[in-house]
Amino acid sequence: MVLDALIKIKNEMDGTLTFRRSCREGICGSCAMNINGGNTLACLNKIDTNTSKATKIYPLPHMYVVKDLVPDMSHFYAQYKSIEPYLKKKDETNEGKEQYHQTVEDRQKLDGLYECILCACCSTSCPSYWWNGDKYLGPAVLMQACAFVYEFRLV
Repeated sequence: MVLDALIKIKNEMDGTLTFRRSCREGICGSCAMNINGGNTLACLNKIDTNTSKATKIYPLPHMYVVKDLVPDMSHFYAQYKSIEPYLKKKDETNEGKEQYHQTVEDRQKLDGLYECILCACCSTSCPSYWWNGDKYLGPAVLMQACAFVYEFRLV
């Protein structure tokens, strides 16, 4: 995987190379970067077997760069925080007194809305986010907000 190559470069060639990584399994989203023109996770992106072809690696586009392949994610996370992405009951009188069981049907309504790992690959690929990043929350944050529309435990 590309992440393995980056780790090898850092360990054996250039100890100053800076990039994020954590789980190495496509779960955390830390290693999101632009590889050969597409935003993806370095831990899931296979190295091209054609060794005569160069692999081009850049930080996620349209974000400030902290160093090397590390973008500043603070604006992205601030937008996520702005939608208050947690369950809040409208009526808190029974708070902690009863459980809110979720049926299989209720959970199926949320399929596809909670799988986002907040890697910012989709948002940094979106022209609307590039041009209106101060106003437009981006696809990742909007999808998270949409999940609360279908969340039955909020009533």
